[in-house]
Amino acid sequence: MNIIDLYSPMQNGQIPTLEGYPDLAESWGITQKSVARWLTSKPAKANQTTAEKLLQEAPSILAKVEGHLQASLTGTLVLMPSFGDFDGFARYDRGHHHVLLGIDFPDADINYLRALTAHELSHVYRDHAPAVWGHLGKPLKEVTRKEYLNASTAEEHLASEGLATWFSQKVFPEIEPRIHHFYEEDEWDWCLKNHPAIDTSLRQCLQTDQDVWSFYSPSRVARGSPSRTHYYWAAHEIAQMPHAKSLSLRQMHELPTGAFSWT
Repeated sequence: MNIIDLYSPMQNGQIPTLEGYPDLAESWGITQKSVARWLTSKPAKANQTTAEKLLQEAPSILAKVEGHLQASLTGTLVLMPSFGDFDGFARYDRGHHHVLLGIDFPDADINYLRALTAHELSHVYRDHAPAVWGHLGKPLKEVTRKEYLNASTAEEHLASEGLATWFSQKVFPEIEPRIHHFYEEDEWDWCLKNHPAIDTSLRQCLQTDQDVWSFYSPSRVARGSPSRTHYYWAAHEIAQMPHAKSLSLRQMHELPTGAFSWT
């Protein structure tokens, strides 16, 4: 996997062209003025040291993830300013991943970025596993991003996000669990105290409309519930599955969607 540092050039006032995303600057409205505005802002300055530390650690984090998976990852890991809008996400298209990390995301410390990097790299490996997308009947390099998104069922979404959340905890067990779930302390406490309600809500959703994506919204389970409770629930469920105790991390990522039982 290639690592591209866009953060440092942008700190110097440059806007490099990202391979595979030649329209990045245009589509995101990134100009020299907007870059300068963000990088001189208080939130960006406050997180500059953390961003620079992640730049130094990125190769070793990638190597650590690949060691746990016993495999080399393909694609591109892009380290760039967050502009205060995003911390990280993986974009899949035609058998290739671009993982973009906003390494100066407000309030993200180095442990948050370590967990986030492992989480997103988990997606990279799973999305290249033939058993996951073999039902589409075509080589992965021919699967477009639109086809990939359309084929992502509720069950696969839970498998993918649950695995990524569970996996990052395996890679960095020294980091407290709530950070792997990207929660503040009160959000994490809410999940622990209200696990039965989360469990009931997700199981009901899977038996009815299957709109697990609705759990990205806060208060989806009950008043005051944090967002992404389906990540928390799926990771908890995966940890209890027999597969998690008998298979390697690599084998877990290679399981087809149907191997995960949610009801």
